[in-house]
Amino acid sequence: MLYPLCSAALLLLSTTLFMVDAQAQFSGSIEPPVDFKTGFDTITDERAQEWLSILAGPLFEGRGSGQIGYTKAAHWVAGKTAEFGLDPVGDGGGYFQMLPMSRLSVEPTQSKLTGPNQLSILFDKAIGLERFTNVPELIGGVAFVSLSGESPKLDESISLRDKIVLYIADEKAQSRAAMLLARQRPSATFRIVDTEPKSGSQLLREGGRQRAASLSGTLSTAAALTILKSLNGDPNWIKPVEGNSVDVHFAEGDLKLEFRYREEPAAIPNVLAWQPGSDPELRNEYVVIGAHLDHLGIQNGSLFPGADDNGSGSTALLCIARAISANPIKPKRSILFMWFAGEEIGLVGSAHYLDHPLLPLDKMVCMLNVDMVGRNEEKQGDAASDNETSIHLVGSKQGDPDLHDVIIKANQYVNFAFEYDEEGVFGRSDQANFFKKGTSVAFLFGGFHPDYHRPTDQVSKINFHKIASAAKLFYLSAHFAAEHGAFKIPPKVEEKDGNVVP
Repeated sequence: MLYPLCSAALLLLSTTLFMVDAQAQFSGSIEPPVDFKTGFDTITDERAQEWLSILAGPLFEGRGSGQIGYTKAAHWVAGKTAEFGLDPVGDGGGYFQMLPMSRLSVEPTQSKLTGPNQLSILFDKAIGLERFTNVPELIGGVAFVSLSGESPKLDESISLRDKIVLYIADEKAQSRAAMLLARQRPSATFRIVDTEPKSGSQLLREGGRQRAASLSGTLSTAAALTILKSLNGDPNWIKPVEGNSVDVHFAEGDLKLEFRYREEPAAIPNVLAWQPGSDPELRNEYVVIGAHLDHLGIQNGSLFPGADDNGSGSTALLCIARAISANPIKPKRSILFMWFAGEEIGLVGSAHYLDHPLLPLDKMVCMLNVDMVGRNEEKQGDAASDNETSIHLVGSKQGDPDLHDVIIKANQYVNFAFEYDEEGVFGRSDQANFFKKGTSVAFLFGGFHPDYHRPTDQVSKINFHKIASAAKLFYLSAHFAAEHGAFKIPPKVEEKDGNVVP
């Protein structure tokens, strides 16, 4: 039986509903326009948490381009856009635009390491490669390195250049060890592990292979001991050192690595979905909203979940796509949603789309990009707690000022505190490629934090309120941009050291 509510209870219920309805808006914001409110209200902190927990969860293994986790994530995102009722606009009428890339893998039973005293070790179950060049063999002297502590430093008198480095690192040193050793420019680095090493794959881009700066991977403890014996080394060289330190020992004699490879096509797609515009005369023009779907995946045996980078932006884009499809009033011009592959390896997915567009580029109204919107900026002298409502609006003033004004108009319904001091990152995300093609762009960026590009970029540290707010901002911005129509072509840009300079 349903009991009638007293007036006080009704008042409490209505107040509670209002608080839930406004959960992703910051203090000082106003109610969104009635025409767009239905879609606006579908964007919630809870939905952002649900979807990001999947995208940055164990199933998708950090979404590394060329790795199976990315393939699974791309299929999942495409499935969500189909669920929302968005149209496919990719290759062959599907949701994917495949990048012309292949995967180079090491044949572990045909690749080997050899050295003095008849040393010969097959890669199979003993050596795993995760970054490698395309040379058939490599020869070098050997250094054994042990690292410990949060900030180990290598003595300036020691050089590891062109050496084959075999190293161990304690839990505190592990996140810094690979970078510290790479600065020494060794020919190869292998982390000694107790688990069974497995080789990853290397992506080949169209027009030639992209060379890694050096080779890196993992080596079993048993293999390390066998190598030590053949080089007349001391087993203590691969034991942990104490304190915050680095211990280095150079062995007598060289090692030789011989590689055999297998090349096969790699399934690396951009994901594209289309919301047709409501005006028959204007629907051939379109607004692009994008976010890169990829992250670092599994590297050197470590999983990089990429919750903020860029699970947060990909989640925000899903929220926007659902909101626009759910809202009864559609934008007059069409919306193209794009989840890019290969951003982390050089903005590859967005560059490929712009070189091989599936829709006319001259009909593009503007490009809105979302990259890392799930954390409060945190750096020296700037605590995360001071950035609850702040976000960087990058590049919006570099093209048509009308686009900046459109976002400012949309922001009155969300009320972010915009910051404009990160223009230096403009060339480091996908909107830069659109800008080079003559499109006005805007890039939402939460800022850097200590977990950037580390295995600790995890869902547990995410500010879901900020993701939902970013999605609401660009949901409204997309509607207003679609109403505005074409923005003026931005001024000619220059490139310096491969980066876009507006």
